[in-house]
Amino acid sequence: MQQQLECVSLQVCVSVLGPLESVVRRCLGPEGGSVLFTRDTGETLISRHGQRVLSTLHLEHPMARMVLDCVCAHAKSTGDGTKSFILLLSALLRAIQGSAHMRRKASWSNPALQNLANRLMALSRNELDDIIIYQVTPYASSYCSHHSDKLEHSILDYLISGYISGRTGAGQAEILKHILCEFYYKSKRDQNTTETISFIHSHFNVLHTRVAGLPVGCSEVIEGLVVTRDWSVWTELRGPIKALVLYESFGSSLGDNITVCFQQDWLSRTESITKQKLAYLLELQVNVVLSSVKQPECVLQWARMNHVALLECVDSDQLDFLCNISFPETLSHLQHIVMLKYCKRLQLGGLRCAQLGIYSNVHTLVLCAPAPGLLDQTVCVSRGVFLMLQHITRTLESNQFKSSSVDQSQCTVSSQGLWRAVMQAGGVLPVGGVFEFLLHHFLLTRRTSDPESCRLLAEALLCVPRALYAHNHRRFLNIQTCFFNDLKKWDRTSVGDPVKFEFGFSEGLCLESVSGKQQLVVSVLECLHRLLCVGAILYTRSLLRPQIYSEEDEEEEEEVHTNSI
Repeated sequence: MQQQLECVSLQVCVSVLGPLESVVRRCLGPEGGSVLFTRDTGETLISRHGQRVLSTLHLEHPMARMVLDCVCAHAKSTGDGTKSFILLLSALLRAIQGSAHMRRKASWSNPALQNLANRLMALSRNELDDIIIYQVTPYASSYCSHHSDKLEHSILDYLISGYISGRTGAGQAEILKHILCEFYYKSKRDQNTTETISFIHSHFNVLHTRVAGLPVGCSEVIEGLVVTRDWSVWTELRGPIKALVLYESFGSSLGDNITVCFQQDWLSRTESITKQKLAYLLELQVNVVLSSVKQPECVLQWARMNHVALLECVDSDQLDFLCNISFPETLSHLQHIVMLKYCKRLQLGGLRCAQLGIYSNVHTLVLCAPAPGLLDQTVCVSRGVFLMLQHITRTLESNQFKSSSVDQSQCTVSSQGLWRAVMQAGGVLPVGGVFEFLLHHFLLTRRTSDPESCRLLAEALLCVPRALYAHNHRRFLNIQTCFFNDLKKWDRTSVGDPVKFEFGFSEGLCLESVSGKQQLVVSVLECLHRLLCVGAILYTRSLLRPQIYSEEDEEEEEEVHTNSI
């Protein structure tokens, strides 16, 4: 086994993050561009989705793969912040590197770096919560209170806009926002907001259908469950409809008592059992058969003769979902009967699909895009929206239950008016750097036993708004100056006095989650801790050993060869 040892320094970490930062910086924010990838096969991919961009890169260095693992873990939790993650992590590493020059040292020693990593982790665990709860959140609450007349009924639209504005083009973002809001409201049913969001997120794979070759504007919300398979046997039916959900082929089993028989006898027995099963379906008044497998030709002929609609090769996940929400009558572990409102044929672009009406008021999100790469991006963004919303609702409920002054009944009431509760709790802020400006200000003005860690984090936080306004540095300076002036006015007012906050409020207002941004900072500091605590990388490679034969092996091999002849 060969071994190769590579020492890891702060400069190595900065060098590894540099290429990743240059890639995500190009597609950050609403005014960012898309990244074009070319594969070895000649296929091209265009995307602005941060996680998709990073996952597409071929990363060879172990430190880069470690960073990607941290980014994916964060995105899996919050659904947001992958590009800001890379920018903030890179800025922190450069700030630490620059602090060595301020100390008049050439570089940090490994023990000093590990000590600094531990101090930054202690800052995130011991002080960050207090800064968010007692300083950032009150500002967010005051901002929402001042604009409550405009925010209360549109906060969901603004949150979705804030999420998708930096991940798709401007025209696509507006279309997708309206489609996703429509999908949410039509799927709400009698559930409260939290249950609806959780339902959509948990079953998103079966609640959406992809259609390539059409503009994004052709996306729509369709009532019922859309199955991207055409009916093998179609007949017009009126509801209510009794449907058989089938996970096996008719005649696939002859029973436990049959062991061995001649081919002709076996065929006759199979045909007899199949006829018995089909006759039993007519006794049950089954009108539709939904099968996850291909059925024999005799079953198709039976369906045509008896005016039974047959849909084959349905995704098993869709059948499982249908059975879970329809209170089925179970015939066996592979056969269930469900009730449907209607069955239809549906044309989506070049696809002919089946539409199943479900009594649970289920709707399907049909997502369209002109090319497969753009379609994948649209699906990823749509899935991420509901992951982001779920993170907001869970954080709000968790904070309510942790509070000693709020009992369980109050938590139930607040979940029914979730968006109002989010506003009152200071759970959202305008996008564009508001959170970073606030946290930067409060970190620098906070009295703490570790001012160096606060300064490093505060300096790094401004990298995000700087990157957002990189095309116009003067605009960044003007926004920063105006924001801090308003912040000083807010600091001088007494609690409860009205304060006019105009930052970020316009016709194109977009909001983002305070809890999501806080989790981003925590995740970055955890990743930084992992990087700075690595002292060396050990590469190992096993060599192929030539196989050595002994005389006994050769004799045994000759004996086997002779017997086979």
